[in-house]
Amino acid sequence: MKRINHKSLLALTLAAAPWSLQAQQASRNNTDTTFKTQSLSIYSTYKPEVAPAPKPEFVPSLPVIDTVKPKFAYTVPQQTLSYSYKAEPIKPLAMKQQKETLPFENYIKLGIGNLNTYLIDAGVGGIYGDEYDLNFHFNHLSQKGKPLYQQWSQNTLTAGGSYYFPKHTLDLQLNADRRAYRQYGYDTAVYHYEEDRVKQVYTGVDLQAALTPVSPGFWNIKYQPTVSLYLLNNSMGAKERSLGLALPFSKAIDSTVSIGLGVNANLTQYDAGNGVKGNSYLQLTPAIDLGFSRTKIHIGVKPTWAKDNEVYLLPDLTAETVLAKNKGLKLMAGWTSNLEQNTYKSLSTYNPYMLYQYTPVQGTSNKVSAGFDAALNSHVQIGGTVGYKWWKNLAMFANNYTDSTDGRQFDVRYFDASAVNIEARLRYQIHSKFSVWGSSVWNIYNVKGQDKAWHMPQVSISGGLNWNAFPKFNLGAGATLYDRMFANNPDGTYKKLPMIVDINAMASYDVIPRLTLFIQADNILNQKYQLWNQYPVYGINILGGIRFKF
Repeated sequence: MKRINHKSLLALTLAAAPWSLQAQQASRNNTDTTFKTQSLSIYSTYKPEVAPAPKPEFVPSLPVIDTVKPKFAYTVPQQTLSYSYKAEPIKPLAMKQQKETLPFENYIKLGIGNLNTYLIDAGVGGIYGDEYDLNFHFNHLSQKGKPLYQQWSQNTLTAGGSYYFPKHTLDLQLNADRRAYRQYGYDTAVYHYEEDRVKQVYTGVDLQAALTPVSPGFWNIKYQPTVSLYLLNNSMGAKERSLGLALPFSKAIDSTVSIGLGVNANLTQYDAGNGVKGNSYLQLTPAIDLGFSRTKIHIGVKPTWAKDNEVYLLPDLTAETVLAKNKGLKLMAGWTSNLEQNTYKSLSTYNPYMLYQYTPVQGTSNKVSAGFDAALNSHVQIGGTVGYKWWKNLAMFANNYTDSTDGRQFDVRYFDASAVNIEARLRYQIHSKFSVWGSSVWNIYNVKGQDKAWHMPQVSISGGLNWNAFPKFNLGAGATLYDRMFANNPDGTYKKLPMIVDINAMASYDVIPRLTLFIQADNILNQKYQLWNQYPVYGINILGGIRFKF
């Protein structure tokens, strides 16, 4: 127990004070009565209690985000490594040249057809060792039609191979061919010739050698020197010799820019029995290539020193860019030009009925064009080009009615010409099972001093399809159309040659993996059209045979 506090006791004392004062006065006044002094003690019981603690109220909330990046300081002591031996440099192991072994590397193809058609085609490709490989190909095709002397034959042998040095690869290729024609384009009721007089045989040998480095050389410069040599003889006594050299060099400055410089030289001589005629040139090819993520630009020029002290500055400018990579839309533009030697080899291959006594005259060709290629979807691709072309000394062929009134041989004539060129192309592809393609070319010629561009079609349309109908069977077809071709008449006028429509088809079936049967038909419409004036082609030609792999 605990006594009451002082404040309570003081209150009680003040309240009782008058009563005590009166009693003292009474005792003084009444001496005969005496009261015993009393004291009052007041006690109170105290029970301690603890006040109830307040109940907290919890409110959910996210912690405060600390946006201050921590900074860490590291101190890396310098490391010093020492070895008690000298490490050997790491070198790749010497690897020998390896060639994938094909199931059948050799084949022979034999065919026979109407028009006395005979075909022999063979290839051997399984000759190789650790440091070399070789391949051979032989082809013979001959035909004979009903008109007198309408026959031709061709024999071609190609041998190629590579030899692998430690740092370079030497590629060699040898081509030998013999082409025999008869000049049957004359009126046999008026003119009569022995076969030896109208027979024209071309025999040629072509050798090419190229040296390719395995890796870039000094200063990472890429190079590939190439040497070419060919000899061509004519049964009439004409011959042509040519030696060519190409030295291209290029170096990448960085991932975007690369520069190049090349030297092209050619020494050609032609002799038709009336003196040797030179046909040589020297050419430089400096260029800069720029490659970006979607754009490629080639800036070049070809200074050329030609025969007769002619000097040409031939532009070589091309650019292409991909606008929509996922759609495959690509734009192209350029200005390209070339020197045209007009060699006997190139001209006689194009027109084997040309007069061998001709004079080679060099010229130039230029083309400025712009176009596009686009993939409409995963199956369809389209493209087109619009351009302008012009030539100096463009070689054309016209019937020669001066040396002989029969006109069976063609003169080579040179003219300055120009043309507006429009090209279009389309391809539809479904995997490897089915494909259809087509292209067309329109040329609007303007020849200086001539009415028309002789034997040059203004309209050319071609197309075809290939269909793997079912396993082991393949079917193909093609068509070619030429129109607006003109030829000269003996009286100096000209005429339009009939439109040419040539349709062909082929089919093949694999009897076993080694053996295939084939059949093909050309000129199915049996047209006697003329690519060269007075020379009707063969009619329908059907050829069939087998191909054996081993």
